[in-house]
Amino acid sequence: MRRKDSNASRPAAVAVAAALVATTGALIGSQPASAAAGCRVDYPIGSQWPGGFSATVVVTNLGDPVTGWRLSWVFPGNERITQSWNGSHTQSGNQVTAVNAAWNGSVATGASVSFGFNATSGARPTTPPVFTLNGTACTGSTTTSTTTTTTTTTPQPGRPMAENNFPVTREGAHGDNRFTVFRPSDPRAVGRALPVLAFGNGACAHTDNSEVTRVLTFIASKGFAVVDTGSVDGSPNGVPSGSPIPSLLTDAITWAEREQDRSGAPLGRHLDLTRIATAGHSCGGLEAMVAAQDRRVSAVVSLNSGFFADGAFGYPRSELGKLHTPALFMDGGSTDIAYANNQANYDLAGVPAVLARHPQAGHGGFITGAQLTDGMTTVVQFLDMVLNGNQTARDYVLSPSGLAARAPWVVARKNF
Repeated sequence: MRRKDSNASRPAAVAVAAALVATTGALIGSQPASAAAGCRVDYPIGSQWPGGFSATVVVTNLGDPVTGWRLSWVFPGNERITQSWNGSHTQSGNQVTAVNAAWNGSVATGASVSFGFNATSGARPTTPPVFTLNGTACTGSTTTSTTTTTTTTTPQPGRPMAENNFPVTREGAHGDNRFTVFRPSDPRAVGRALPVLAFGNGACAHTDNSEVTRVLTFIASKGFAVVDTGSVDGSPNGVPSGSPIPSLLTDAITWAEREQDRSGAPLGRHLDLTRIATAGHSCGGLEAMVAAQDRRVSAVVSLNSGFFADGAFGYPRSELGKLHTPALFMDGGSTDIAYANNQANYDLAGVPAVLARHPQAGHGGFITGAQLTDGMTTVVQFLDMVLNGNQTARDYVLSPSGLAARAPWVVARKNF
């Protein structure tokens, strides 16, 4: 079994980003803490251009393990962040606060991670003088604190979603025959709100989704609400097929938001609208990656797909620079017509990314072939890692003893 790691080239305006982590004692709720806290921050400047730059804030935890981070600093000039990765940020004047994403909030002692961003600047950027993690200044040494810290963090469920197997209902989307919904038949049995996945079909099929019924039933059985393009019975729905329409996937997300509040809806109050992903196969993968630029999206999966070098279908590879979430790029090896395109897209992506290749899958093995279960398990584990922060799923995707050790998979990763 081979495993490869790559440091890919990136567009000049894209910040190098990895997983930003907390370095002080943040706990769920409000409670006294008596712990060793400390951190060190490095601030390498990446690309620079007239009026702007990219930077990476690298944080090393020198204290006790923590869960949930909040990093604050004050820019010395008129810098203003325009785009960031691996967390969310707020800025008021020259004061900035960044907080963890759902998948990167836990930090072990000695762990180092980073938060990347692009910013505008009227002068040559310089390093901020002080950084604080959860209220503690990063001085490069540890201190023992006895304080009360209030931090809201994301629960870290122990059971991986891949172990679930709920009965699934396939039904037309209420009030909108552009979509078909795959969901656990009894959402309450899942025991928590369902993440939402908007899915684009191969060949950009926007009417008939029968080809992906097995795939999406598998994903829904693990505890997802999946909204797919196409009418439930393949009947005309007024949407042409054959070319990407990314707005269909963002409309699918909007449909889920409405369904959450609809009285009597089977999914009403059972959706987790803070955990949304897009995914798609072949032409639908283009739709998924464009739709993933929506700020409501937290993860994207591209199956046997990729933006073309010549900008075919109207979307050039520069679209990759607009991604703001972790991405999974999967292909079926050299017999897959998307093989080279998938590799090139992974190489160009500036966000945390995983390349997963099954040399026997070809272009359709993950969707209708013998590799369906193996491929969709990988998709579920990736989404569970990113959306839920599940450690077991993270080990499956990123550990050398996980997917990379399962022949004949070839796995690469970067920025995690």
